[in-house]
Amino acid sequence: MSEFEDNRNYESDAPAQRGARRSARDDRSVATLLDRMEAELLDAKSVPFSDKCMVEREEMLFLVRMIREGLPEELERARWVLQQNRQLINQARREADTIMRDAEVQMARMIDEHEVTQQAINNASVMIEKANRQSSEIRNGAISYTREMLTNLENHLTDILVNITRNKKELE
Repeated sequence: MSEFEDNRNYESDAPAQRGARRSARDDRSVATLLDRMEAELLDAKSVPFSDKCMVEREEMLFLVRMIREGLPEELERARWVLQQNRQLINQARREADTIMRDAEVQMARMIDEHEVTQQAINNASVMIEKANRQSSEIRNGAISYTREMLTNLENHLTDILVNITRNKKELE
């Protein structure tokens, strides 16, 4: 029995069975659905003397609908990652500002002490340099992580689009 026939039988099952199958179907990711579609296309019967193949239209349409339903979830995850990256960058900026303010307060306090003025200037410089270095490291790390995540997302979405376009062409 094909998955399509299984899905048609799914619609006529008792409600308890439907709930069990629905939870099994809900955990299918876009990648899993694309793998299923690719397997269906690879296993499809070839039309003699051509590159074309015969597939069950309803099965392909079902998989495309499931992929469309799964895409917003993937996009929502990408938005979440971007939001997390922005928050990380903002937190790094706040920490850098706090470190800078602390360094300035400490430096002002030490200037008031005559003997320790030179030491205070040196310590403040070191702290400012350290804060700037930490701020740069955090910022660069966050930007690098964001760039990597966006590149991975772009590659993943490009692969999905290429597969969909290829499958669409093959279906025509």
